Amino acid sequence: MAITQAIRGLGGVGKSRLAVELAWHAARNRLYRAVFFIIADSPISLDANLAKIAPKIGIGEIKDQEAQLEAVLKWLEQNSGWLLILDNVDTEDAAKAVLELLPRLHRGRVLITSRRRSWPASVPSIELKTLDEESSVRLLLDRAGARVKTGHDEEDARKLARLLDGLPLALEQAAAFIEFKSFTFARYLKNWEADREKVLVWCDKNCGVPVSVAVTWKRTWDVLDSPARTMLRVSAFLSPEPIPEDLFFQGGERLSGARKLLEDAKGENQEFPTAEAISQLSRYSMIERSEHAFTLHRIVQEVIRIRIPEEERKVWLEAALNLVNDYFPVDPPPNDVRSWNRWKPMRPHVAQILEMADKKGIPEPTGRLMNEFGLYLFTRASYKEAEPLYRRVVEIFEKLYGKDHPNVAATINNLAQLLQATNRLKEAEPLMRRVVKIFEKSYGNNHPNVATALNNLALLLQDTNRLKEAEPMMRRVVKILENPGGDPYPNYSGALNNLAQLLQSTNRLKEAEPMMRRALEIDEASYGPDHPNVAIRLGNLAMIEWEKKNPGEARRLLERALTIFRSSFDEDHPYVQGTLRMMEKVSG
Repeated sequence: MAITQAIRGLGGVGKSRLAVELAWHAARNRLYRAVFFIIADSPISLDANLAKIAPKIGIGEIKDQEAQLEAVLKWLEQNSGWLLILDNVDTEDAAKAVLELLPRLHRGRVLITSRRRSWPASVPSIELKTLDEESSVRLLLDRAGARVKTGHDEEDARKLARLLDGLPLALEQAAAFIEFKSFTFARYLKNWEADREKVLVWCDKNCGVPVSVAVTWKRTWDVLDSPARTMLRVSAFLSPEPIPEDLFFQGGERLSGARKLLEDAKGENQEFPTAEAISQLSRYSMIERSEHAFTLHRIVQEVIRIRIPEEERKVWLEAALNLVNDYFPVDPPPNDVRSWNRWKPMRPHVAQILEMADKKGIPEPTGRLMNEFGLYLFTRASYKEAEPLYRRVVEIFEKLYGKDHPNVAATINNLAQLLQATNRLKEAEPLMRRVVKIFEKSYGNNHPNVATALNNLALLLQDTNRLKEAEPMMRRVVKILENPGGDPYPNYSGALNNLAQLLQSTNRLKEAEPMMRRALEIDEASYGPDHPNVAIRLGNLAMIEWEKKNPGEARRLLERALTIFRSSFDEDHPYVQGTLRMMEKVSG
């Protein structure tokens, strides 16, 4: 019988920490066949983080995130003896998504952590209370072991424990401060009481954060250097999930765009984060460090956002937005696997900052980043997540540039390709034709952007078996991208590949083969011999060889393609599995 429970309590009371300790205890003592801990603070996080556990259960990474999520859910339905911890289910949307999922999670144990008090009878909840006084005193005495000691330490620690309401987050940060600054408990108490009066001015019962946490935070905040404060303010607008350290600096300062924004708004020079800033925040227990990343407690994030004056909050939001936007280079683009080492860890942070920026009515660089993020998600086949982003970008750009601007056409093109990928061809076709029309009007008939739009329309026509209409369109694309009198445009190899495949489908192999070999040659020169694009061309060329009755050559090409795919993707990736199926076909 499935066991589902919720641990509920105040922010900062230690729900997540308790869940982590339970997970470690269960893993060490092998109480379950598998233990999973995922952040589920939104429906998007729930789906994305569930999909990420696929490799841990032997599924491997699947290009289509929705398919990967479904594979994980099927595994959980078919296997028993597992523990799944869903952390930070605090919002109504997150709770609804979890409750809808629970019927499929009937073979194991589900543990939910949440600040929500209300859960249905099917999800019994227990309230995690604050630490009792004796435990709070012991935590303070043990954690602040390097403090200046007096004969009144236990008495003073007891006074502080009462002020901090037994909240582990506040106790931990207070103890870290006392130890690092070599304070006595008495000195910290005196300053804490003075800060309390100031905090109550801006944090009353309606601020959503325990006052004890806010006061303890302010005590630490006041001694932080400017770079550390900047890092906290910017990080407060990101996700509570691990933040890559190199977001703030990589080979030097990374906040150039954000710096200018803040200096223009505030009229003063800004000091920006360094490696020392991260070390300082870690010593004061304001962040928790892991390898090349750090985590900021969501309650600390809330306190920081509340403390920023309303007139400055949008400026800091824009600074965070610009920082994230500048983190992703133009080349390689988000649909290139070589850029994914940045996109993967930043995925929850991009989603968070885009939602905040769009709500505040910041059109740029929100539109640009939203479009890039949608392209990344589309390439990963996360269609449900990408589609609303694409549709919103179209709205933003139409308002910014007008309905017939080429920037609008580019975003419509992305939406149309997603519709085609999800088999909504009737909806996609008029959008693609609109893109061609806008590009031809803006650039003339022989521009590479026109070729891209024509190529996509031709592929759709091919999918609907209108080959006679598609072929001249593809030939026009090849001619434009060939760029007579100059170097071919970057998409030329793709155009050759597409035309070759159309010719192959109509049994014109003698014309198709040299085109496919030329496409392969171009991609090897552009990407190197071991790029997935090269492997795709090898697989297509292999099928031409097989149709020419050359199974040995076809197999050789497929073996090389398989080696490349396996070096880039997991064994269950569609490219790997598709190549294996082709190898079976040519060997049969």
